[in-house]
Parts: sequence; structure tokens; C-alpha cells
Amino acid sequence: MKNFKIQIRIILQIILFIILVQNTAYSQFQKVNSNNLDIYYRIYGQGTPILIIGGGPGDVSGRYISLCELLSTKYQCILVDQRGTGKSAPEVFDSTTISVSLTLEDFEAIRNELGIEQWSVLGFSYGGYLASLYANFYPSSVSSLVLLNSMGLNTNVFHYFLDNINSKLQASDLAIVEFWSDSARYSQDPKHAIVEIIRARMAGYFYDRKKSLIVSQTMKDSDFDFNVGRWIWKDVMARNLDLAEMESNFEKHVIVIQGRQDPLGESVAQSLSDYYKNSELVFIEKCGHYSWIEQPDEILIAISNFFASNFKN
Repeated sequence: MKNFKIQIRIILQIILFIILVQNTAYSQFQKVNSNNLDIYYRIYGQGTPILIIGGGPGDVSGRYISLCELLSTKYQCILVDQRGTGKSAPEVFDSTTISVSLTLEDFEAIRNELGIEQWSVLGFSYGGYLASLYANFYPSSVSSLVLLNSMGLNTNVFHYFLDNINSKLQASDLAIVEFWSDSARYSQDPKHAIVEIIRARMAGYFYDRKKSLIVSQTMKDSDFDFNVGRWIWKDVMARNLDLAEMESNFEKHVIVIQGRQDPLGESVAQSLSDYYKNSELVFIEKCGHYSWIEQPDEILIAISNFFASNFKN
């Protein structure tokens, strides 16, 4: 009997080790070459594949590992270092290496490399806008859209987004913003100054100020490459990539999820829901922009219900 218990214990240890190795392997960087640039990505979990498109432009994928950890309990998350960020950075940043078209082609390269016929696509913030563009130009590659606190159909939100954030800040937050905005201090290290300004404003992205510390106190300068945004927005403006002026050609299932207190405002989410013929709109109460951090259980429930109701076996 004693030997049997020992054998069972050893077997359980082996199983746990195998699970650990599998999870570790799946979260290691993999790469695919796309238009002469190696694009890096990681895979979390198993099940229905979901491409995870983070915000920015210019955020490294590491900022969204917590989102993948939440969703990978049920789904397979493919998290990509978008072109120009993290390990997917070209030697030269210009219009020949950074553009919306090239970024969408990178997604296609990953999909083809993994042998996935269609995948669901989740985009957060700017990534939501990019996900909508991807579904517009490659509708046959996308089985469904999850637009999580998406910036919407165009850049119109920028007219008031920052004002909404600033309106929720305390005097001490604004003092830090002013400190790092000083021209002499800013010029010494512009990237660091911008990151510190984002850190100071982070409370304005949240409903619960305390939860903003989860993001603000773990941010690093290396989490961002602001050069990406320069070329992406230049491309967007040059090509007039305003989805509101394009007829929606994506008729598959879409869910629009947004925090009720997101500084984007409810009109952005409503416009997205109106744009897609087969969409549903979910507002998460007591929740700001980083919804999966502020209300993780509610986000997982909303996404799980979406897949369960629309993709029954």
C-alpha cells in the first residue's frame, strides 16, 4: 500500500511537471518572417484561437500578458509583438517598415504559420481599431471580433479622450504631469518623460484609483516605442483609414465591451455596435479603460458567454 501511494505521488509529480513544461513552452517567443522582418509572438493556453492585439501604437506585448493569463484558462491566446515593438523592431523606422498594411500582413503571416484557417480577434484600445481594420481588409481570416475598450472607428476620440482623463486626476497627479512636461526636463530624455506623464495620468483611466497602481507601478520605459505611433498615424491620415466612411463588410459575430466609466465615453462603444450588423454591446459597471484589470471576472464572463452563444458545437 505504501509503495502504491509513492507511485501515485510520483505520477502526479510527473503530470504536474509536464503541464508546467507545456505552459512554459507555449509562452516562449516564436517568430515568423513577414516582409523581411521577424515578427515575434507567444501562445498561451489551448482551445479556440484568439489573436490578441494590444494598444498603443507602440506598446510591447508584455503589457497584455495578464489579459492572456485571464483568457487562457478557456482559450488559446496568440499575443504578438506588433511590428516596431519589442522583439519585432526593424533596424530603421520609416514608412517602408512601419504601416497599417504591413502590420495586418504580419497577422496573416502568423495565422498561416500556425495553420489556422480563421481565428477570433480581440483588440484593446488602439488595438480595437486595428482589429476592425483587419476584419475589414481580411474578413475571411476572422471568425469573430472582440472589441475591448476599443478607440472606435477613427481617431475622433482623441478630441476629448485626454480631457476626460485629466478631469479625473488629483492636483498631485497634475503636478507630476507638469513636472515632466517642462521643456528642459523633457528634452533631456523625451521617452522617459512621456512614460512618467502616462504613469501620472494612469489613475484617470480607471474607475477605482487604487487599481490603477497595478499598471502605473509596473510600467517601464522599455514597455513602449513611441516611434511606431508616428508612422502609424501618418499612414492612417494619408490613407484616410476612417471606418465610419467605409461600409462594413464584416457580417460575423462582434462583441463590443467597454467599462461604463471608460474615458472613451459611451458613444464610442455605441457607434461600434451600430456599425456592425451582427453585434452585441456590453457595458461593465464600475470599470474604466483597463477593463480586464479592473473587473476581470466580468470580462471573462462576457467573453465566455459570447463564444458559448455564437459558436455552439
